[in-house]
Amino acid sequence: MIRPAVLALLVFSLIVGAAQATPRFGVHVADELPLQDYPHAAVGLLVPGAGPETSREQALAALLRGKVENSLRGGFPAGPPVIQLSSGSDANAPRILVALPQGGRQPNDRRYVVVVSGRGYQGILTSDSTRIPGLVSITDIAPTALGEKGALGSQPDPHPAETLRELDARIDDHNGARLPASIVAAALVLLLALRRPRAGLLGFGGVLVANLVLGLVEVSSFWPTQIAIALAALSGLALEIVFTSELAVGLFLAGIVAAYLIVLGVDGSAVALSPFGPTQNARFYGISNLLETMLLVPALAGAYYLQRALGWIAFAAVALVTFIAVAANRFGADGGGAIVLPAAFGLLAALLLGLRGLRLAAALGGALLVAGGLVALDAAVGPSSHITRAIDAGPGSLAADLRDRIRLSWERIVHKPSVTIVVLVCLPILVVLVVRLLRSDLPLWRRALPLAFAFGVAVSLVVNDSPNDVITAGLVGYVAVEAVMLRDRCAALSPSPGSSQASSSSLQPAAPRRS
Repeated sequence: MIRPAVLALLVFSLIVGAAQATPRFGVHVADELPLQDYPHAAVGLLVPGAGPETSREQALAALLRGKVENSLRGGFPAGPPVIQLSSGSDANAPRILVALPQGGRQPNDRRYVVVVSGRGYQGILTSDSTRIPGLVSITDIAPTALGEKGALGSQPDPHPAETLRELDARIDDHNGARLPASIVAAALVLLLALRRPRAGLLGFGGVLVANLVLGLVEVSSFWPTQIAIALAALSGLALEIVFTSELAVGLFLAGIVAAYLIVLGVDGSAVALSPFGPTQNARFYGISNLLETMLLVPALAGAYYLQRALGWIAFAAVALVTFIAVAANRFGADGGGAIVLPAAFGLLAALLLGLRGLRLAAALGGALLVAGGLVALDAAVGPSSHITRAIDAGPGSLAADLRDRIRLSWERIVHKPSVTIVVLVCLPILVVLVVRLLRSDLPLWRRALPLAFAFGVAVSLVVNDSPNDVITAGLVGYVAVEAVMLRDRCAALSPSPGSSQASSSSLQPAAPRRS
């Protein structure tokens, strides 16, 4: 009886294996495909690689293996091919037509047409890898051809070609406006922070609001973006007149983070294609490292002011909302943020409570443990992402991922001379400012916010792989929070901790509330 059972099991395994090995779609590669409506198929825009560069050889290797390697690491994924290119020419058979780059190394800033015909596909393609309708990663082709988990889907669209042309132009505009908008925002916020500290802090928040609004209304053209970001930064001058109490400022800053959480849940592509969103050549959806660093400012400052006005429950609420917005898989899906945020919020809480030494270390450890529990819970109930895949692979994979991020950060620093210069200029300036603050004799409660922010930036430089974005946004954010805490004109009149002369309605750095 045992032999027949074993034989039946073997036959069943061979049948299942053969069924799984039979592709559901043939895959055909072309140099060019026209972007047009396909009445009986679904069409999309394919990103051929990951990182700043690609090539035909790299794209083809990624296509056949179903995985991609960042060009800064070499660009060629390891392992054997999982699909083969089809030689059949039956136009009625289910098939995938893919256009790939031609030639050697080239900028990874162009998207190529991909068409999936047959088996009910129609309209525009949808991808779990990008979460942007119409945009496809090259790693989506293999699972689609094999009918495996992670295969492409489709959704109806009356004019697919027009939709994709608009998406393609929007991504190009987004990438063209991103750096100039960052420079405009940084220059104006720094100017305000040095002259009118509260206006600088509120203007920083205004820039984040404008970024979100531009993403929602789908405006990414160069000059409208620059003008909107500039006006948003200068709005700090008006906002400091409107928001005069600590409660009002705290609610405004915390409300910015809550707004990002809501928009990420309702329409994540609005954040993904916002001026400061991901670059769409390696990371597609969620919160970019630039946005993560920028959101640290309203998150930490909002928690600080609401703790003073409403107590520790308000502080914890802001921390939780920020963590969900940045790190949860359904929202920002930023793995680095899952470490940066508990570190920064933990240090801020510990400094406001006056903890030192082992108690300070215990507070930071506790914050990281709570964050780890939240990440594990989110991985169990949320959708798949790079965060869940790293967790599922175990502690060894997490450590390897961290080492890889550090290596990638270094590669990004040395890849372009412009990036090298930015890091070499900004990092020493930030270090000097922090050291000066550490050596000052100001009360700890006045130094808590900028020190916590600087600590978050330091952690981000280690766990994230965009050092230029982190250090530039980090320097501007640090100057903004340090100025409002140390150089605001109200600070000179601020009473010492415990003084009865403090006004509950004025916005001025004062001793933290402990109840």
